[in-house]
Formats: sequence, structure tokens, C-alpha cells
Amino acid sequence: MRIQTAAAVHCTLLAALTAGAAEPDHASAVASPAAQKHPPPATPLTPPAPLPTSCPYCDLTPALAARSGLHWHDHWRRVGWPEYVAVPALFATTLAIELAVEPNDEADWNRPILFDTPVRDVLRIDSAQGRVTAGTVSDVLVAWEILHPVVIDTLFVAWAWRDSPDVAWQMFVIDAQAFALTTLLNDITKRITSRARPWVQTGDCATNPDGEECGYGKPNRSFYSGHAANSATGAGLICAHHTQLRLYKNPILDTGTCVLAVVGTALTGALRISSDSHWATDVLTGHVLGYVSGYLVPTLLYYQEFRVVPEEDPRSFVAVPVPFVQDGALGLGVLGLF
Repeated sequence: MRIQTAAAVHCTLLAALTAGAAEPDHASAVASPAAQKHPPPATPLTPPAPLPTSCPYCDLTPALAARSGLHWHDHWRRVGWPEYVAVPALFATTLAIELAVEPNDEADWNRPILFDTPVRDVLRIDSAQGRVTAGTVSDVLVAWEILHPVVIDTLFVAWAWRDSPDVAWQMFVIDAQAFALTTLLNDITKRITSRARPWVQTGDCATNPDGEECGYGKPNRSFYSGHAANSATGAGLICAHHTQLRLYKNPILDTGTCVLAVVGTALTGALRISSDSHWATDVLTGHVLGYVSGYLVPTLLYYQEFRVVPEEDPRSFVAVPVPFVQDGALGLGVLGLF
């Protein structure tokens, strides 16, 4: 009897507990329509971190297409042992010529050609002090055109700021090779041609080169202008590096740097004529050969593609500086293919 009573009590408690446990489910089922009318506010999602800018020109190597930062593209040619041999050899040859081969005492070429005389009449500064100042300013400009690509762009921009010593080294060797080639060609040509400078025709400067009206520099080393050639080489390197590598990470700044370098080169050439140190044809030849060494050779040999706008701008065009003479003045224009 006691066993039956205990069993009955146990069943009663179990039924009560079961009923109590079922009540929350019923209440939840009843409350769900109201909850559907007024859903709780959604938890805001944290936006994903932006992906690094991919390399739009690395699609030639698909496995590396997502690379970011300053880097040397795999489809570009890298410097190597040919450059490590050629660059010292070029500089050594130039030094040997400077030490062993003396310039001619007599000019083999002492006449102006083409538009030399009218351009000189327009641009030559009358005062001796003005010509000296023009020559000094041209010295500063050509020093800057050399310093910018060789030191500033390689050491401070590519290496220190963009943290890419590999790209800095590629640029430095390319720069050294370009200037070595420019210097050697200019030195050989000056000795072969032995052209008299324009100021030699002034007064008795041919017999007394130390006179007030005479210029500076060796009198028979006019062709072609080393200032024009070296400044054009520097400008060409600046344009090649900034438009291919996007060193400043800004299309406007990089393209603008190239334009300013070209303008600086044109100004350097004009000042060499104003100081009566060179004829217009000396300057024009220096500009052409300088751009060949500084822009054309590095672009064809290493970058292997022409691009005048930086990487992230999909527009592209090819622009070539073209000197011209108008109304007796020497100018510089830009021929572009859009």
C-alpha cells in the first residue's frame, strides 16, 4: 500500500514538472508573432579592412598580381653583371681620355650653322656680368638634374620612404650607366670636332680669351653642350622612373615632376646660349643625345614599355619633347600621341 502511494506521488510530481517545463515553450510560441513585428535591432557589421592596392601591371605574372608597394616588375629586365662591368669601364675610359688626350689648341670648326646666329642674337645677354650669372644658374640647374635622380629618388624616396632597397639599387645602376654613357660620348665628340665657342668671335677673344668680354671654359670645346646633355639625361631618368614606378604614389605629382624636369632642361639649354657658352645647335644636339641616354635607353632596355602616366591611371599617351625655333628664339614643345 505504501509502495503504491509513493508511486502515485512520484507520478504526480513528474507530471507537474513536465507541465511546468512546457509553459515557457507555449509562452514563447505566443510571443513570437509580436517579436516578428518588432525585431531587435541588428548588430552593426564591422567593415572589412581595405585590401592593399594590387599591381595592375603584374598581370603578366598572375601569381604575383596582388603585390603591393614599390617593387620591380618581373617582366622588366634587372641590372646584372653586364652593368657592373660596363659602368666602371665607361667612367674609366672617360677619365683616361681626360688625362691622356689634350684638346686641340686650334679650332677645327669655328663657324655657326643653320639657325645658330639668329638664336644667339636673340638670347645672348649683353652685359658680361649677366652672362656670368646665366652660366652660374645653368651650373646649378644641371647639378640639380643630376642630384635628383641619382640621390633623391633612389636614396630618400625609393629606399627610405618607400622601403624598397631593391628598386633603389636598380634605379641607381641605371642612372650611373646613363650618365657614364652621356659623359663619354660628350667628351669624345668635343675632342673630335674641336668647335670654337661663340664668345671666341667677340672682339679679340680668339687671341686673348681672358678678356672681360670673353666667356669661360676651354675655347674649342663647344660641340656639343655637356650641360644640355647631362640635364637632359637627368630629366629623362626622372621621367622614366616616376612614370613607370610611381615613386610619389600620386599620378599628378609623378607626372608633374617629369614635366618640371623637362622644363628645367630647356631652361638650362637656353642659359647656355644666353651666357654665350654654346651655339643653339650645340644645345639641341646635347638635348637629343641626353634624352636618348636618360629616357630612351633605360625604357627600351629595362622597363621595356613606354608609359608617360603612372601605373594607377588607365589613360596613357606617349609624349616627346621637340625643340623648335620661332622668330629667332629657341623653344621646346611637346609632341604627344593620345
